[in-house]
Amino acid sequence: MSEDFLKNRMPGFNLLDSKFAFIGLSAAVLGILYFCFGINNAGERTVVQYPTGTLIVKFSPGIYFKGFGFTQPYWDVYTYDFDKEGSAGKSNENSLVANGIAVRYQDGGTGTVFGKARFALPTDEETMLRLHKDFRDRAAIAQKLIRTVTEESMNLTAGLMTSEEAYAEKRGIFTQWAEQQVADGKFFTELKSVTEKQEATNEHMTRNIPVIKYGADGLPVQHASDFKMYGIKVNGFQITDWDFEQKTLDQISRKREATMGIITAKADAERARQEALTAEEQGKKNVMVDRYAKEQEKVQAVVDAEKEKEVAVTKATQAVLVAEQGKLEAEQKRLAAIAYKQEQILRGEGDGEYKRLVMSADGALATKLEAWKTVHLRYAEAIEKQKWVPDIQLGGNAGNSNAANDLIDMLKVQTAKELKLDMSVKGN
Repeated sequence: MSEDFLKNRMPGFNLLDSKFAFIGLSAAVLGILYFCFGINNAGERTVVQYPTGTLIVKFSPGIYFKGFGFTQPYWDVYTYDFDKEGSAGKSNENSLVANGIAVRYQDGGTGTVFGKARFALPTDEETMLRLHKDFRDRAAIAQKLIRTVTEESMNLTAGLMTSEEAYAEKRGIFTQWAEQQVADGKFFTELKSVTEKQEATNEHMTRNIPVIKYGADGLPVQHASDFKMYGIKVNGFQITDWDFEQKTLDQISRKREATMGIITAKADAERARQEALTAEEQGKKNVMVDRYAKEQEKVQAVVDAEKEKEVAVTKATQAVLVAEQGKLEAEQKRLAAIAYKQEQILRGEGDGEYKRLVMSADGALATKLEAWKTVHLRYAEAIEKQKWVPDIQLGGNAGNSNAANDLIDMLKVQTAKELKLDMSVKGN
């Protein structure tokens, strides 16, 4: 559309007016967009209050319609960093930063607790709107709710123990009780009378101290929790260190030295007692060793004597048995000799009787024959050796050839007479 056309159609129109009109229109459009729409960043939720008074919560990231209403962004998670100086991070909108939390203990001593805690805001609209109505902005939630509840819980926990207990014995308990009170509400407490011995005066003093009140179920009784009422959850809690005032540290140091001295003295006394007991037991042991050595020697001597006695008895018994055996053997030999004698006598008598009977029966024919046979055998041997025929004959008359026969007959007759042998056959 040309400038001439605009001038002809719109009298009094000029280019400068058109530029201002464009800028005004653009500003109006941007203003409408700004007041009607908003953008919710990741890690945030936004409470929108429309001109009509209606409240909504935009939890998810992205564009939302606010329709000229009021908006208040909140962080999804708040961090309370009460660590030591130099360890804590930089402060920002969703982070509280403090150089520790000052506390006072049961015995009046003071100190500082260092650590970190993380808190998540509610995820439902109703609870978030209640939190928004009570605190109106995120700075108030951080300072008036999160910081207040955390520091109060720390001091209430410190009031349940002495500086020395927090220093040495109950550090883990301190963290547990502090987190429990921050998340679930403060403990109900009651007074308890305790009697303590004063080291300076060596006297006993009774005083009242606060202790946790427990219910019938054995669990601590707690007040209503502000965090529970507003749906805030503690999803990270840790205590990293403790600092104590110098007087407390000096007192703890002196007490520790005294305790160590007592422990050392007790240890020395116990060691001396143990050494005495050891010496006594060693003496008893030596006595018992000597005693048992003597007893062993005595037993050995008795055993040796018994052994020698048994050996002697055994030898004597053996000698008696040998003598008895020799006696038995001698008796056996005597009996054997008597038996042999009787046997020989009986044999001789038997043989004699036998021979007598034989000789009586046949005139000792067999014996006579045997003798006769023996004699003639000898005669025959002798006659064989003789030369009955001369080698040389002088004259015509030779020797009698029957001389040998005559000699033999003569010898037979002589032998028969000597033996009284009757060679004739007898009749019946």
